[in-house]
Amino acid sequence: MKIVDAKGFLCPKPLIMTKKVLKEVSLNEQFVVLIDNEVSMQNVTRLLKDNNAKTEASEKNGVYKITVTKLKENISKPEVEEYCEVPEPKKGKHAYVFKTNGVGSDELGQMLTEGFLDTIKEVKPFPDKIICFYKGIFLTLDDSPFLEKLQELEELGIQILICGNCVNFYKVKDRVKVGIVSNAYDILKAFTDANHLIYP
Repeated sequence: MKIVDAKGFLCPKPLIMTKKVLKEVSLNEQFVVLIDNEVSMQNVTRLLKDNNAKTEASEKNGVYKITVTKLKENISKPEVEEYCEVPEPKKGKHAYVFKTNGVGSDELGQMLTEGFLDTIKEVKPFPDKIICFYKGIFLTLDDSPFLEKLQELEELGIQILICGNCVNFYKVKDRVKVGIVSNAYDILKAFTDANHLIYP
């Protein structure tokens, strides 16, 4: 049985190697393709299926083994380049973390905080979450000068998580007007899920 050892190669090389052997083998003959990355495995599998070849795939220690049976003489899809699809990279999740009541407590700090919250709407992609803990929870209360801006950000789909222990400690639960009063688990999970944490 022929073996196509495409380990260590990126698209289109595994496709070219596989197509060459597919053309050479006889009808109903089997061969094996070895690939060590998932994207190439998926691309090769699509090429084979579009050419009516039977495929059986398995994986061990990061190496994919595709057993191929040729079921048709004609290869109707000879252009390998159209199968070189690379998945769109995942966008990095990021979160803004407020542990104080804004950037600073003086007039300049208030101006900077206001400008910062305004600018979030202009920067893409939006953060996944805004996390408020310790004295950062005061940003979300009924007398916060930034309440309206946070409400606008929430309407844009940005989740605002507020430390429940902090809210209970300061006895301000009834005054929270934006966001979700959350727990330690959800907040810690938001920290670990984020690729980037930004502390204004």
